[in-house]
Amino acid sequence: MYTRGKGGGGLIVGVYVDDLIITGGDTGAVAKFKAQMKSTFRMSDLGALSYYLGLEVTQGAVGITLRQGAYATKILEKAGMTDCNPCATPMELKLKLLKEGTTPSVDATEYRSIIGSLRYLCNSRPDLAYAVGYLSRFMEAPRQEHMAAVKRVLRYVAGTMHWGGSLPPWTEEGSYADAAGILR
Repeated sequence: MYTRGKGGGGLIVGVYVDDLIITGGDTGAVAKFKAQMKSTFRMSDLGALSYYLGLEVTQGAVGITLRQGAYATKILEKAGMTDCNPCATPMELKLKLLKEGTTPSVDATEYRSIIGSLRYLCNSRPDLAYAVGYLSRFMEAPRQEHMAAVKRVLRYVAGTMHWGGSLPPWTEEGSYADAAGILR
């Protein structure tokens, strides 16, 4: 992340390998920076941000929304749960799991892979953070009861895969109009 300037004229440049996200409060400064970059490097302007690192970005008068619906679909496909029955909550109420479970162990690599994917999904889905964090505790030696709890989270994702986070529009006074929240 690189920041240039101060106040409303500042720029923020996010860099990931060969992709740049450029934003700032002054559209003239953004355009000037883009022109400088184009004169130095061979690059093209893809317009307003719409998809980046698995995040689907929608910008409009109501603000910015971040979703990961396509990524959630890939997780369900990888886990073989595309046609599962959705559930209303990511975890059973007062669920207690132990590291030394009584059921047989499951493939630890598969368990870790699903948990890792769910952890990335938490970027736009804070409603998953507690359940995924809790289930991350059992990655060393997962058992069937741990995998059953992961499948419950996946069933919840299946029913809410188009949910995401929202950020209201930035006001002229330099603050957000409303608090950010979860979209449905």
